[in-house]
Amino acid sequence: MIIVVAGNGSNSGKTTLIRIILSLYPGIFDVAKLTPSGKLQSAIEVDKSELLKGDKDTAFFMREGARKVVWIHGKTKDIGSLLKSSLAQLGDNIIIEGNSALRYIKPDLTFFIVRESDSIVNKSAAFAKSMADYIVLNKTSVNYSRNSNILNISLLKVLADPIKFADELSKILRKFK
Repeated sequence: MIIVVAGNGSNSGKTTLIRIILSLYPGIFDVAKLTPSGKLQSAIEVDKSELLKGDKDTAFFMREGARKVVWIHGKTKDIGSLLKSSLAQLGDNIIIEGNSALRYIKPDLTFFIVRESDSIVNKSAAFAKSMADYIVLNKTSVNYSRNSNILNISLLKVLADPIKFADELSKILRKFK
């Protein structure tokens, strides 16, 4: 199963949702973090000492129970080939963080996360939202509710107590296996 977690920008909750999934299913998923950037050399980072530095998303993924973590970064034109190369090195259950993944692969399940007060502002986010199976409205203070494929949730609250969300997440994942 391949899951893509996309969103409408930094701090939308992509990493938090992945951490929730990993905490509920430890040792099941590999994680690939995509960072398209003209400032970074194109590479697939697998060095644990680099991945565990500080409060990087990759460190959170490793601590939450990912089987393997890779950080794919570099020029936008290189991300697709780097992603495809990485997938060959990962297991059957993969979570990919990043909108650009949807331009290169067809995942089994896609979550698109929207911060409470934001609107879609760029083409990458609009495209990712159009491909999403579930839209997650990440609110600061709300009890979980669901309306069809729209989830209203405070991801930080769920991260603190993921068991309350476990049944719902299990139902969602089961549909796509």
